[in-house]
Amino acid sequence: MRMKFLSSVFAAMLFLPLMAVEFSIKTDKDMPVYKCGEAMKFTFSATENGVPVKSDICKAEFLFCGRKVLKSIPVDFSLGKPVDLDFTLDVPGFILVRLVDSKGVMVKNGKKAVYSGAAFEPEKIRKYYALPDDFITFWESGCKAVADNPVVLTKDEKRSNDKYTLYYVSVKSLNDETITGYLSVPVGEGKYPALVTVPGAGQGISGPAGYAASGVITLSMNVHKFPTADNSTEQARRYKEDIKTGTYAYRGAGDRDKYFFRSVYVAVNHAINYVAAMKEYDGKHMVFDGSSQGGGSALILAGLNKNITALAANVPALCDHGGFRAGRGSGWPQLFNRPDPDKYAPYFDAANFASLINVPALVSCGFLDTTCPPSTVYAAFNELKGEKVMIHVPLEGHTVSQIYQKEKVKFVRKHLGLK
Repeated sequence: MRMKFLSSVFAAMLFLPLMAVEFSIKTDKDMPVYKCGEAMKFTFSATENGVPVKSDICKAEFLFCGRKVLKSIPVDFSLGKPVDLDFTLDVPGFILVRLVDSKGVMVKNGKKAVYSGAAFEPEKIRKYYALPDDFITFWESGCKAVADNPVVLTKDEKRSNDKYTLYYVSVKSLNDETITGYLSVPVGEGKYPALVTVPGAGQGISGPAGYAASGVITLSMNVHKFPTADNSTEQARRYKEDIKTGTYAYRGAGDRDKYFFRSVYVAVNHAINYVAAMKEYDGKHMVFDGSSQGGGSALILAGLNKNITALAANVPALCDHGGFRAGRGSGWPQLFNRPDPDKYAPYFDAANFASLINVPALVSCGFLDTTCPPSTVYAAFNELKGEKVMIHVPLEGHTVSQIYQKEKVKFVRKHLGLK
């Protein structure tokens, strides 16, 4: 009987999950923002079920603004207790800390890399690229070239409802390219606020923005040159087919007139002007809301189009393309990976557009973001001339954080004039 009991216990143990060592890096304060030269501390731990354990010796790599490794220091977990390492930066910027093993491979908890980060006077970070002398005329000429092109609306009978009428939007742009998306207009007489969105990088949208049923005109534009589908499955198929030729964000790189995003932004700018001229628009509230590629687009189009009255940009891409020249990271799509970025990238740098913006702005940066490093976001944020708020997210990377989402909802509703 006892043998049977022990056998049952042993069998049950076979199905218990093995406890893996979990690594962590913590800063000495919850909001790790410091003065340049101020001493701070990173604490490295190896635990099982929250209890410190012995583990292999690793190395802590300290990267300046997510790019250059400033130092690499051994972290000895063999004693079975946390390890403290002091650190400071003498210049404005962010430090990203990661753990690597003896072979130089990044240490992970499951599939998640182990990171930590801190900021040192980020309000003093400055963009690398200056505003080109012909920046304004370059964009004005592009916008003028499409100004007489019709904004073609096709009613979506199937998805229009008693709250709003939905239209498929098509705008002929430069280089004989067409940019498409969706426009929703509230049902009923009246004047309404407007919300403009461009999605993050990827397949794009296939329907209206979230405020469509809330008495708001919504303009949601894709960046792709293929027609926007009316469902996500078909949109994904078209996108997959489109990128067989390579990442879209590098197309035309090297030539400012042919670079992918030029025809996109002059077309979206034209569509915004169309909305601004609609009899249904209230003429006072037009908010641009976007994340990542959409966040960078919010900065670019708010700089380009004075009809935008406020913007929300979460972890914005397309910022500080020249950051690599200063030893920092550059924002997505990392144009330094393509030849001669200095010749054309300044014209598509959201940080340069930010210097032209005077409207209220809500911006967010993730201290652990390696796609749009926080230094690139701050390079743009510090150029904004109007009322502005930065949401720090020290424990997350390239994502929409809960704290940002909460603040964004309040910000967007306020600037749309909604209760």
